[in-house]
Amino acid sequence: MSSIILTADDYGACDFIDNGIIRALQLEKINTVTAFVTHPDSKERMESLIALREEMKQKHGSYTFNIGLHFSLTSGSSLTGKSSLTIDEAGDDGLFEFHEAKNYPFGKINTEDLQKELIAQLNLLDGWLKGTLIDHVTNHHGITYLDTNFFDKYVDTISTYKDVKYKTNLPIRSPMSWLKSDMRVWKNGMILAPIVKQGIELGFWKRLQDLTKRKMEIREADAYRLQINYPIFLADTIYGLPFEKNLEFLMGELRSKNYSAEFMFHLGHPGHDVTDMQKTIDSLIPPHGIDTGYFLNRTKELEALTQLDLPGKLTEFELQKIFYAQA
Repeated sequence: MSSIILTADDYGACDFIDNGIIRALQLEKINTVTAFVTHPDSKERMESLIALREEMKQKHGSYTFNIGLHFSLTSGSSLTGKSSLTIDEAGDDGLFEFHEAKNYPFGKINTEDLQKELIAQLNLLDGWLKGTLIDHVTNHHGITYLDTNFFDKYVDTISTYKDVKYKTNLPIRSPMSWLKSDMRVWKNGMILAPIVKQGIELGFWKRLQDLTKRKMEIREADAYRLQINYPIFLADTIYGLPFEKNLEFLMGELRSKNYSAEFMFHLGHPGHDVTDMQKTIDSLIPPHGIDTGYFLNRTKELEALTQLDLPGKLTEFELQKIFYAQA
């Protein structure tokens, strides 16, 4: 039987995203949240998320969703101050913002700075969770997965952290993309999957030599060597194709396999009814490193999840909903 993790990315950056994620959690459409710690009010947002989890735990008798770190090098401000990871000038708040994802300066980054920042973000979230372990680690824009040296430092740091501090498993997002796996993709007539198109727009095409299936398999081997678990692959093909039919197609693809897969969602909602969603979105001031150009699709991803008969489809496609630690 195949298994599925349903994850919402980007919690803790702004109301629009958080509102969408909270709605999906309340409807029990997702069971995993990846959260930023790098935005000015990320702590207060995390407190709200933890309170919701405790409320739902009281109702159900156990946790209905787990919380992981959305490690960021491209959104928000560095916890470790000025370094090769940040722009040169501090903002009015005295904090140093990260480089933007577009045309990311991989060659200028000192991986020791990456290590220090990852440890700082892990420690901060660990403190906020107050005894509940970090469920997993993902990476905003997948920056650490786009460079071999970055990924090596990323998994080495997580391995040391789990061995020294956690003494238990601390899974990561799969290094293997759905697009590079043996799974079919529902493209809805598109030549390029939207996730690929976004990568090209951000300049990630320059990293093609590090994105071959062979390089992904090497990353898988590195994580396995360090005893870091991960789902077999990431279903990133929901991005840009936020339709119920696509979700059903992807779930159907899993049916005949014996795989674990993470379905990655980008959700959003204004938190109230609006007559013109695009006009509402255009009026928002986005936080650093968050693209409002995808906000309308965030609402469509939420709508597709809301309409999906998740328990029925899990039964129909013989899928088991799991947490990261079970992958």
